[in-house]
Amino acid sequence: MKASDPTSLDRLNDIVVPAPVPWWPLAPGWYVLIAGLLATCGWLAWKNWRNWKANAYRREAIRELESANTVGAISELLRRTALATTSRSKLAAMTGDRWPEWLSQQIPNESAASLSPTVHEQLATAAYRDTQTESLDELRAFAATWITQHPSTSPNSADSNTTSEERSC
Repeated sequence: MKASDPTSLDRLNDIVVPAPVPWWPLAPGWYVLIAGLLATCGWLAWKNWRNWKANAYRREAIRELESANTVGAISELLRRTALATTSRSKLAAMTGDRWPEWLSQQIPNESAASLSPTVHEQLATAAYRDTQTESLDELRAFAATWITQHPSTSPNSADSNTTSEERSC
């Protein structure tokens, strides 16, 4: 064997492996991505907190609905809940048959909570009777559905520029 043969295995050297790439410090693109993710998470948390705070009246109404034991109490609870999104002047005009009809129009998905004739009659007239002997289960179910599903701002409200101070008076 010739020592100067370029194809000789004696001339092989070990492969030099580069040092592993460190995780830190990160490349500038990662800092931009992390900042974007933190900003997005902060914005989502703030938006969810605003939504949770805006729906506090719904949670309170559901708690009060559990203890309401008359048609009048449930109707009053529905009116107070409606005052959170609709002006007092508009709600004051809702009496008799107009009140249950307005309530049923406010639910976006009427198939889930259709207003039965019993509930319609209870909301329209039974609140003004002296005796309350009818079952409240169906009315309670309708009220719970209405409280959770009615829109936050009334779509039919002509005077939607009223302030929260006017509504709470």
